[in-house]
Amino acid sequence: MPNPTPVTATNDRAAILASYGESERLCREAERKRITSLSRSRAWELEQQGKFPTRRRLGSNSCAWLLSDLLLWLHQQPQAKRSHAA
Repeated sequence: MPNPTPVTATNDRAAILASYGESERLCREAERKRITSLSRSRAWELEQQGKFPTRRRLGSNSCAWLLSDLLLWLHQQPQAKRSHAA
């Protein structure tokens, strides 16, 4: 019997979207860059390493990402430590 998608993953997606007042949708490259602040090449490198959400192919020359995938990825990144200079 195949394993169903964990309920927590579905709940996490719904919660992150609700916290931003958004519903699930596809994000094209410009919006992906605005949300993640990553260059196209860096996002591609991380995706190839399995460290970034997988893009969805829309056609032979277009792709997009699920908004919830991008937001969950963003919230899983470690926060930069701030140094307090005197």
